[in-house]
Amino acid sequence: MRKLFRRDVSGDNQAKVDAIMRSQAVIEFTLEGLIITANENFLSVLGYELHEITGKHHTMFVDQDYAQSAQYKQFWADLAGGKFQSAAYRRIAKDGREVWIQASYNPVLNKAGKPVKIIKFATDITEQKNRAADHEAQTAALSRVQAVIELALDGTVITANDNLLNTIGYSLDEIVGKHHRMFCDPAYTRTPEYAEFWGRLRAGEIIAAEFQRFGKGGKEVWIDASYNPVFDAQGKLIKIIKFASNITERKRAEGVIARLTESLAKMAQGDLSGRIDTSFIGQYEELRLAYNQSLSRLLDIVTGLQRTSRSLKTATGEILAGANDLSERTTKQAATIEQTSAAIEQLSTAVSENAQRAANASEKARSLAADATQGGVVMNNANAAMAAIETSSGKISNIISLIDDVAFQTNLLALNASVEAARAGDAGKGFAVVAVEVRRLAQSAAQASSEIKTLIEASAHEVQAGSALVAQAAQKLTDILADARDSSELIDSIAQANREQSGALDEVTIAVRQMDEMTQHNAALVEQTNAAIEQTEAQAAELDSVIDNFKLDNDRGYQSVPLRLVGVARRA
Repeated sequence: MRKLFRRDVSGDNQAKVDAIMRSQAVIEFTLEGLIITANENFLSVLGYELHEITGKHHTMFVDQDYAQSAQYKQFWADLAGGKFQSAAYRRIAKDGREVWIQASYNPVLNKAGKPVKIIKFATDITEQKNRAADHEAQTAALSRVQAVIELALDGTVITANDNLLNTIGYSLDEIVGKHHRMFCDPAYTRTPEYAEFWGRLRAGEIIAAEFQRFGKGGKEVWIDASYNPVFDAQGKLIKIIKFASNITERKRAEGVIARLTESLAKMAQGDLSGRIDTSFIGQYEELRLAYNQSLSRLLDIVTGLQRTSRSLKTATGEILAGANDLSERTTKQAATIEQTSAAIEQLSTAVSENAQRAANASEKARSLAADATQGGVVMNNANAAMAAIETSSGKISNIISLIDDVAFQTNLLALNASVEAARAGDAGKGFAVVAVEVRRLAQSAAQASSEIKTLIEASAHEVQAGSALVAQAAQKLTDILADARDSSELIDSIAQANREQSGALDEVTIAVRQMDEMTQHNAALVEQTNAAIEQTEAQAAELDSVIDNFKLDNDRGYQSVPLRLVGVARRA
């Protein structure tokens, strides 16, 4: 019966060993760590054949640095002393792969209780280890970049990482065992909304949002967080883990942006009274100062533009009035110049005609001078003839005197003959008659001679007077000749001057025509200028109306609006 029991026990143990050999990787070592044998599971895990490892030392499966360490030597010393070892171990496969095994090193004792060899039973947990390492890496990464806190289901703080502690300003000892409400607005923690928040978490619901929190000293903190229920292997909810990111600066930036947006919206509507007097933090303060400076500069520019546009409007009005007046005067001037041009053309024609007449007069003056010269010669000849006549008259007067003497002697002779005839009587009657006739003829001759003398004397006086007149006429003709020559020269000078005036008037006519063209051109330019000024005036009025759309605060009494962190106001 005892032998049968032993056989049954022995068979049962072998069955158990067979079961272990089928399910686990098994390897046997000497107490020194040399490999005795290994099953197929072990060989498959590390990629070796049995003959490649038999008689080799265990160090072939470990990192060489670890194989040389005191820890590794102590590990085998403990096994040789009969001490059981069990853990997760990192091993190196044939191809250099990293293999993780969950193993137990079991000393095998003889009947005397002394270790004789080591049997290792192992399970390949590389995949689980890698998943766990990946999970741990992810958790560590989250812990490095996020604030993490663990909460009991009733809201009590279990633990928290440094990121969370730095965010809220507490130490770990100051929050462990305290309720989550210490981070919330006290008024909010008394609301049904806060109780509902924890009810949802205890129901296993994940809650993620942006939340307002308060750190040590009442410092406002905004976080982007998710509250994650954690279940055990049986699916039972055991705690809440919160992962959070500090978004206080973003919320502050949103507040700054909201304030700037409000001011810029007012600016877009022409209201320049949106100065921000609330102080910001850090670079936002520099942004605020820069914005206020820009707003002040814009206000100065718009104010200056307003003054300038109004001045421009007034100036363009005055310029337009002056331009209209100038246009009117230019038009009149153009008409006047046109009339002047016509008058100058007429004058030029008249001067040309006068020049021609002066030339004709000069020719006639020269002809008159020639005639006067010839008249002077004639007068000189007449004067000479008159002198000859006067000489002849003197001679005739002498002859007449002689005739008068002859008549007187004849009369005396006749008288003597009469006396003698009377003395002769009858013999002398015939002679007396002749004497009487002779005496009568002598008397008639004397009378005629007297009359001729008288006439000749009168003629001589007239000849003398005529000679004097002819001399005077000759002198006048000489003077007329000189004057005619002077007149001819003057007329020539006048004709020359008229020709020069005619040429000058032609040049003046050309200049006046050019002036007329320029005046017409100026008139057109004035019209264009008027149109441009009218357009400028319209644009100035438009600019003025545009600038009037701006609301200016000359006292710079801007309203100060307090800065608030904006966002989805979740206080849970």
